[in-house]
Amino acid sequence: MRRATVIRRRFRLCAVATAVTIGTLAGCSAGPDPGPDLVIEQNDPGGQPPSTAAAPPPVGVPATDLDWSECTDETAARFGVAGLPEGITLDCADYTNSVTPGVQSIETVAVAAVRARSSATPADAPPLVLTSGTDLESARTLVSLAGGAGAALLAGNPVVAIDRRGTGGSTPLDCMTNLERNTLLSNGFSNASDDNAERERRLVEAGASASDGCTETLSPHQVQFTTNNAAADLEALRVRWGVEHLGIIGVGNGGAVALAYAGLYTDNVARLILDTPAPYGANAQTSAQQIADGTNAALRTFSDQCRALSCSLGADPAATIAGLLDRARAGDVDGISDTDILLALTTTIALAPGDRPAVIKTTSDLLSRADDGTLGPLRAAIGQARLLRGSDGQLLSRCNDTTEPVGQNQVGELLTQWSQQYPLTGSNAALGLLRCSGFPSGDTTPSLGELPVPVLVLRGGGDPINGPVATDGVGGGLVGAGAEFSMLTWDGLGYSVIAHSDCAGQAAIAYTLSGAPPTTGACPA
Repeated sequence: MRRATVIRRRFRLCAVATAVTIGTLAGCSAGPDPGPDLVIEQNDPGGQPPSTAAAPPPVGVPATDLDWSECTDETAARFGVAGLPEGITLDCADYTNSVTPGVQSIETVAVAAVRARSSATPADAPPLVLTSGTDLESARTLVSLAGGAGAALLAGNPVVAIDRRGTGGSTPLDCMTNLERNTLLSNGFSNASDDNAERERRLVEAGASASDGCTETLSPHQVQFTTNNAAADLEALRVRWGVEHLGIIGVGNGGAVALAYAGLYTDNVARLILDTPAPYGANAQTSAQQIADGTNAALRTFSDQCRALSCSLGADPAATIAGLLDRARAGDVDGISDTDILLALTTTIALAPGDRPAVIKTTSDLLSRADDGTLGPLRAAIGQARLLRGSDGQLLSRCNDTTEPVGQNQVGELLTQWSQQYPLTGSNAALGLLRCSGFPSGDTTPSLGELPVPVLVLRGGGDPINGPVATDGVGGGLVGAGAEFSMLTWDGLGYSVIAHSDCAGQAAIAYTLSGAPPTTGACPA
């Protein structure tokens, strides 16, 4: 049954606060996997030479802040997190923006914010704005940052996470039936048939039906959930704060929001941090292939490290995972789809707490038990992953952003090619191209032009949600645009370098203070 009311006047938002003394780049603060200092590559092949232009403007301190209320325990509980370290505070607030930014309208969307601070965060430090776009609720990404090694960043600045409109607390949407949603999230899986052509047919039908339902529910605003409008929601926050310039951290798909903001509101950017950004400005096929390639590589990294630790997946973890996925495609895992297993696997690697051995043990035990027939923990992980990554707002927003969609007649060939090129992720990525069948697209994002400030790019080699390949593509785009940037790599496992590496957090503090990103190099994993 569809809910008819989605656009609302107000909605409650969450925020996190913390205080810390400013660290230096030379030392990484305590936390999981702290590692040694930043490793600098002297022969940097990427980026641009240091700029002789004037220093970028400082990040603004709000003149008029949001109406924050403390929500640490409530937010941690909402995401199933046991608790945050002592001294970490989360605060909640909200604000509104026009449902059609730039066009006069009485209808608004509520935008949810979560602010993180520690007991050492300087009271007068300007906030950095974080978005993870449609990958996860930005608030969930912030909880990972505040609860792990990423808390090093809070020694320099509070961080305010903004849930992308239509997701999390930002006017969440409910415009699909359960059948439509389940069909899209499982990539057309049914126990009745493991035939790809049947899965393709079911996906196309579900996409067309869901599009009709969302259009009926949201009309005339069914294409107002684009990356550009997410950027406009950040601009509304800047205006509300009364500051001239924002410092923005874009994680994964949030990197697209950050780049769109820089393109649309160029004069209002003070700092730009792109943390393992997803594809930007690419068509549907290119975006899907870059993510399939990158996440396949991340799962190979997981498998290699799993084997090195003698994990429960045996001597060849990649083969065990591939075998479980094959069985699921054939309907031999008690009705669980291969797509859902992959979703649970990548989400667990992305967000599991603890150091690398702990993450590997948690993930490998989940899959090995499922391979032996104990499916309860896997079903629970799938349910949690769907809540975090498969809401109607996330699905609709991804479709709003789709350009040059791939037709059903093209998917069969891509299935064959990508299954061979990316054995763990290729078939899932190819089928996923049909999720947006029938959905309208919104405005395209601005092209990468002259960026107003030097950019700090973080590349996570073990990011299981977007992978590092798209980051390389964004880096190439920055080179083509003549942008000044530097890239720090981190080859650990997890979503968001800045949430897992205190070295990256210290680099971000130094960049926020000076406006000059560090020399291209690597943070230890």
